[in-house]
Amino acid sequence: MTRVGSRIAAVTGKTGYAWEFRVIDDDRQINAFALPGGKVAVYTGLFPVTRDEAGLAAVLGHEIAHAVLRHGGERVSQQLLVQTGLNVTMAALSRGDPQTVRAVGSLLGAGASVGLILPWSRQQESEADHAGLIFMAKAGYDPHVARDLWIRMAEASRGRGRPPEFLSTHPADVTRIRQIEQWLPEALQYYQASPYRS
Repeated sequence: MTRVGSRIAAVTGKTGYAWEFRVIDDDRQINAFALPGGKVAVYTGLFPVTRDEAGLAAVLGHEIAHAVLRHGGERVSQQLLVQTGLNVTMAALSRGDPQTVRAVGSLLGAGASVGLILPWSRQQESEADHAGLIFMAKAGYDPHVARDLWIRMAEASRGRGRPPEFLSTHPADVTRIRQIEQWLPEALQYYQASPYRS
């Protein structure tokens, strides 16, 4: 995993990251994550879905993209902005009937989540999908594998009761697959030019 991750990190053109790649032993979790500064972890439950090095490259490309695009910091800033707006609104309403103030606060909180926070999160996931696809291609991994990975991810998530896309932090699998198909021509240009292709 470190070899694949380091190869992808090298093509990002970004320096100043202390890249670390870790495996978390949990076969029930089909997931991976990145922390600011270059810490990336993959749960063992994801390995049957990635299947091979190129599938792992699709996952690591996505997670490395989150770190490089500084999505963690953006999320904190967005949440602070929304929370500040809610606090100001609630302070302005505080002289009213307490039950009404609580009801308005609940509605505003739900509206901010569905109308602002979740769409921002889905946008960041799409940005990481796109940049990750380019990174894996630059590192010499066939970008078609990312599409195949998301088809397998959709199969692995069937029956898990996922919320509709507008209530989710991530785009629906069908949306991700469609977007990757749209980005493949661009990614293939990087793949064809990659010095890492064997």
